[in-house]
Amino acid sequence: MKIGARDDFENDYMGKFRALAAPHGLFVEYERDRAGRDIGLQLTRTNQAGDGKIVTPALIWFQMKGIMAATLALADYQKSEEVVLDLEVAHLRFWYLNIQPTYLAVYVESADQFLAIDLQKWVKRHYGEEILRLDQKTVRVKIDKSNVLDGHFFRIVLDRNLVPVLRGTLRQEDDTGIARFLRDSSVVQWLHNCREEGRDARLMVVKWMSKMRTEVYFQSKAPEGEWESFRTHWQFSMGGLSSTFPYLAFTPALEAMPVRWSETDEDFGGIPFQVWHESFSVTDTSTGDELDDEEFDGECLLDLGNERYSYGDMGGGEMIEHRLAIDLNETGERWAATLQVLVEAEVMSVETEPHMISVAPWHARDV
Repeated sequence: MKIGARDDFENDYMGKFRALAAPHGLFVEYERDRAGRDIGLQLTRTNQAGDGKIVTPALIWFQMKGIMAATLALADYQKSEEVVLDLEVAHLRFWYLNIQPTYLAVYVESADQFLAIDLQKWVKRHYGEEILRLDQKTVRVKIDKSNVLDGHFFRIVLDRNLVPVLRGTLRQEDDTGIARFLRDSSVVQWLHNCREEGRDARLMVVKWMSKMRTEVYFQSKAPEGEWESFRTHWQFSMGGLSSTFPYLAFTPALEAMPVRWSETDEDFGGIPFQVWHESFSVTDTSTGDELDDEEFDGECLLDLGNERYSYGDMGGGEMIEHRLAIDLNETGERWAATLQVLVEAEVMSVETEPHMISVAPWHARDV
């Protein structure tokens, strides 16, 4: 009796997959493989009390594939931007119509790496309903090498699969708002706790003149204490604060307001006309005093929405730093109340330790 090379290879990469996925969920399997999906994962989150995990309502499935080193050498993999597989159209139809998502997980032996994509989204992007009428047995699927199956993949997949679960609970939010709620639920809880414990909370926003990156630091301070960071948030090409953090109310240390005035002049024919001018005034919100400075720099303005601006401090002509007190606005209060219900129901947990997130295109996955 012997085990074939292909079977041995599959056993090996399934063991690697289980080791990779185990920290992120509970495995679910069919008694018989008749559904074109190899293994399921009921996704979990770490309990915020730190004494275990909670099982979320998000259940996902994987179709496993492996590419042996004899088929794709490491040198060829490194030169390519993608890997290619042929999949059966009948399977793609089934995955496309399923309620629960199916992810294609591909193990590349020569690189000892898994890649993964959402097959439903792949079919929707390339064929849509046409897949149901496609008259061929297989189609070629290309997986970009940026779609690494790692811890970041599981965090993205968990949040995206909780969005449909929360549509009924967060009825006033669209899917983008729900995704933002999931991303920033720890900040909402942290701000709620700051208020309960009498701690001040603020944002330190650093905008770089020569970079597309904006850095946002969520900090709190107890009375007579020092400022301590809770979250470091870096974002590529970040828009206005009010759209990035729609659940926050901002009080900038220095607030700038537009000032407009007109002058009457006459043209060459002696006909009067008005000339409008625009500038801005800057007020220290801690004292209410208006700053008297004729050299205010428009580069130091940070848009807060509704014609409100923070005026920041220029540092070496390279970066601008803003300081803003923060609290939950009406949306944030609603999110905090919803979050409390979900945490008590053990549907969600939130991060309670200081942490960092980075929002940039290169962190994206086709999931």
